[in-house]
Amino acid sequence: MAVSQIIPAFSTVARALGARVQDFYLQQLTVLIDIIKSHVRNYMEEILKLIDDLWSSQLLQLPIIALVESLARALDAEFRPFLSKILPKILSVFDSDTGEKKQQTQQKVFHATLAFGANIEEYMHLVIPILIKTIERGESTSLRKTAVQTIDGLSRRVNFSDHSSRIIHPLVRVLPKANTELRQAIMDTLCALVFQLGSDYAIFVPMVKKVPVVLIEVRLGLTFDLVPRCEPDPTQQV
Repeated sequence: MAVSQIIPAFSTVARALGARVQDFYLQQLTVLIDIIKSHVRNYMEEILKLIDDLWSSQLLQLPIIALVESLARALDAEFRPFLSKILPKILSVFDSDTGEKKQQTQQKVFHATLAFGANIEEYMHLVIPILIKTIERGESTSLRKTAVQTIDGLSRRVNFSDHSSRIIHPLVRVLPKANTELRQAIMDTLCALVFQLGSDYAIFVPMVKKVPVVLIEVRLGLTFDLVPRCEPDPTQQV
């Protein structure tokens, strides 16, 4: 059966079944997109309509976000025109109460933002407040760490120059009270910001130096002159 027949068939069947089976079909559609890659462009209208129709079911939001992530990776820059419709929808998962299932969905949203790549740059005004709120007030260390790591990853994809203050100040505030796992993620992210901002990072040095020395010495050094101690991990995937 040709792809031109498979995707419409998936879409029709998925609408007619219960949530558990719909979950399965969404997962299979994601696998198919991973295979056909950019050829999915011809079926975007139908897939987006399916996402709209199924989104109201919270049980399906996790597989739908996985589907969106797969679409973003498959289309790369061609995904940009669809972001204005998709992004507000998937960010809405942060509007409701948290729970273990909801936190899994929220983590998947953060992973998806990385898949959007440079396409997401014009929407950072929507993404950054959610990241910062999660870092500062998130109930789960795992989710807070994922939010921090998302900033780290995005720093390799988008220009943070216009948002640096909104990011660095909260990270530094959280740093002294963070546990070891979260603290390390924050330090790594601050290092990533140093490399992106370069000399523009200098204005934040007096604030960073107010953090207890035992923390700063780990990766950032005591002064801006020692910032080169933040060495990028050559094994880290960009």
